[in-house]
Amino acid sequence: MKIQTQLRRQGSALIVTLLIAVIAGIALASCLSLVSHQNLSVARSLAWNSALPVLESGLEEALTQIHYYGCTNLSGNGWALGADGLFHKTRTVGNEGSYWQVSILPVDAPVIVSTGYVRAPLSAVARVAMILGNLQGASTPGYVSRMVRVTTRHQRSLGVGVSAKDRIEFSGGSMLDSFNSHDPNISTNGKYDPAKRRAGGKVLSNSKDKDAIHVGGTILGSAYSGPGGTVTANGGTVGDLAWAATHSGIQQGHSGDDANLEFPEVEVPFTSGYSTPGSGTFLGTNVTYLLGAGNYKMGTLTLNGGRTMVVAGDAVLFVDGNLATSGNGLIYIAPGASLKLYVSGTGSITGNGIVNDTQRPDALTIYGLASCDQFSFSGSSSFIGSVYAPDAQFSFNGAVDVSGTFTGETITITGGARIHYDEALDNASKRFAVARWDEI
Repeated sequence: MKIQTQLRRQGSALIVTLLIAVIAGIALASCLSLVSHQNLSVARSLAWNSALPVLESGLEEALTQIHYYGCTNLSGNGWALGADGLFHKTRTVGNEGSYWQVSILPVDAPVIVSTGYVRAPLSAVARVAMILGNLQGASTPGYVSRMVRVTTRHQRSLGVGVSAKDRIEFSGGSMLDSFNSHDPNISTNGKYDPAKRRAGGKVLSNSKDKDAIHVGGTILGSAYSGPGGTVTANGGTVGDLAWAATHSGIQQGHSGDDANLEFPEVEVPFTSGYSTPGSGTFLGTNVTYLLGAGNYKMGTLTLNGGRTMVVAGDAVLFVDGNLATSGNGLIYIAPGASLKLYVSGTGSITGNGIVNDTQRPDALTIYGLASCDQFSFSGSSSFIGSVYAPDAQFSFNGAVDVSGTFTGETITITGGARIHYDEALDNASKRFAVARWDEI
């Protein structure tokens, strides 16, 4: 009797099965590797794209700093002057470890360089290595970064003498005209000269109501309300010099209803890097407060009875309360100096007021925060500068004589007040906008 076996056939089947398993394993490993690499590629692409909004947030921070401080005096709010002459700041964004580093070159106009950093994704092998490496002191993962250089330009103003969110009223012999402190043909030694005045002022209101701009005085220039609103001449005049000399009412082409202004809120200028104003001596005279170049903060500021504040450098002052001048009290801005004044409470300028001895409206700017709901000029005070208080009920009363630009929520001009818009402000704006963006 013969017994037959199939050992050879069974061995061949086993080998074939093993080969198929190996091939399937290789194919599966290749597929998993392909998927892993594709996933890593997508993750890297997402990280690369995510770095852009990170650096953009740094740019926004830099532009905000420049908006409030111009191209000088950029310290404060975490910005520090480095040995390279640039102002630097670094800030973390979100909870994933992303951050930006930004520098500002303080020239006119400023140059900003912003770099955004986002954690680089790891491959599966690298993640395992990092986990194991944590027990052996392995380094943390790297970063994907992108860098841009932004050059800025001066942002032109709108050529507006008076502007408001709501109603504007001229009455009681009040008047608006214009001059140009940079043109000797339209000024005298940079000062307003009634013999050289022009009809270049604008009055703009976003109000869409009837009688949005009520003219009982004289506007040498033009007036525009919001869509559907009206400009009403109730015994007043709106037009050019020749028209105003012989007519009342509104000259054709000098009014309309297409005003549509933006009134951004004024933010707190700084939260750190400031000093408290103190007394000092200026030109041999003791003064209550002396401000040099830098940032200053104080509570309510009341200047009366001979109390004086002298500004001798490029200063930024945050008054976290009310501002008031009366009688012999005053703020004096010395030639070559400048002042940016932020007010969180009410503002009242009367008596000697604010004396801007630079004679340049761009050397004095007052900003009213959202909580600044009233601002007034009264008496015979004079003023050379600009006031931007978009949430304030703004008023000019009496024989005030002011030069510059003025913005409020509502504006009332009465009692023979005189407002002279300086056309030079249209070309000498201290605000900056992005001119060019280059990735480097």
